[in-house]
This record gives sequence, structure tokens and C-alpha cells, in this order.
Amino acid sequence: MLQQRADFVAGKMGEVYSVEATYHANHDYYFAKHKNLAAYKPLYGGLSHPVDLVRWYLGPIEEVFGYAILSSRGASLGLKHPDAMHFVLKSRDGRIGRVSGCYSTRPPNGERDSHVTCILRGNQGGSQADYPELRYSTAFPGEEDRIIRTEEDFSYYYRFGGLSHHAGEFQNYIEYFARCLDSGAAAEPDLEEGIETVAIMQAMELSVARGLPVKIADVLASYNLAPAS
Repeated sequence: MLQQRADFVAGKMGEVYSVEATYHANHDYYFAKHKNLAAYKPLYGGLSHPVDLVRWYLGPIEEVFGYAILSSRGASLGLKHPDAMHFVLKSRDGRIGRVSGCYSTRPPNGERDSHVTCILRGNQGGSQADYPELRYSTAFPGEEDRIIRTEEDFSYYYRFGGLSHHAGEFQNYIEYFARCLDSGAAAEPDLEEGIETVAIMQAMELSVARGLPVKIADVLASYNLAPAS
């Protein structure tokens, strides 16, 4: 995904008009240790990651609409809030995104369906990043289509307990933040972007409850906050 971002910044896909991000996982281990599972909302604990990706690529989100359900399996585990959800998002400039998350069942084989996937579609090409397989697929103009597998990085990312603990990812966070402190640059996402992501998820909750699209500006206004410029 770091390489995918670098290729996006380099303009290899041209103008990106669609972003599709998913986070599907069996969260049994997390549910089992949760102190108050009845209050836990998988929309915030899981879907926040693909929402962050879509917002990162499309910029300010104007409106969301979607559906969510509590699966019978999730209910049997003690969940009270939806654990399966699909949403569409519209950016302020009209581009579109899609996010989805299902958290009470094991995903299909990783060769076909990764836990976390981000697909960028541009007017010249596209790319797909898959995690935890560390797999990256590209279709860029003037280049052969590629599937890049980076298994040599597994020992860095998954040094404790196999795929169950992605230590290298947390190390990347810490080192990035340290570099920003050292250089005086603002680390991203910043507070304003984080507030927007939370507002998007609250709009998603409202959309499910109302069965209607919800504008992010309306959610922010309810807290006397203005949308990002």
C-alpha cells in the first residue's frame, strides 16, 4: 500500500475516479476478549480503516449511503450492533468510493479475497494492494501488467505470532511520526482529517437508520464544526 500510494502520487494511473476499499476479517479473538461487547460497534472498530483509505484518495467526502446488518453469528457471540456492512461514498468533486466490512466469519482464501484491499481505478490505469499477503497488482500505461509479491518482507511485518500480529506496521507508524517530529512536518492523518473520518462513520450510522443518503456537512454542523476546506 505504500508503493500504491507512491504510484498514485506519481500519476501512474492518471486521474483516479473510483476507490474501492474493504476490510473483512474473523474477529472472534477480539470479541472474546472485549469487556463490553454489547456496546462495541464494528463500524468504528473495523470499517474505519477502509473509510480512511477512501478519504485519503478522494479528498473531502460529501455524502454516504449504505446498508448494514447484524449477522446471526455475530448476535450469537454477543454483538448488538451490525457486523456486516456495505457503503458508497461521494467526494465533494463527484468521484465515488465503496467500502465494505464483514467481521463475524472467516474470509475466503487469501488468494481470492484479502483481509484488507484497496483498488484504485484511473482514466489511464489501475492498481490493487492486498494485505496481509503483501501483494500488489498494477496495470499502468506503457508497462506490462504485474503482480508483485513481497514475501521477503513477511519476517519484518509478522515477527510475532505469524499473521496475528503485524508488528512491522506499527514500527512504520512510529518511525514515520518520528521523522515528522524531526523534520517539523505535520504527520498525516492530522486532527482535521481524523474528525472527518469519524463524521463519515457517524453519517453511515445515520444512513442505515434512516435508509437515506446523509451529508457529512450536516453531521459536522450538528457539532458546530465546519467541513474541511
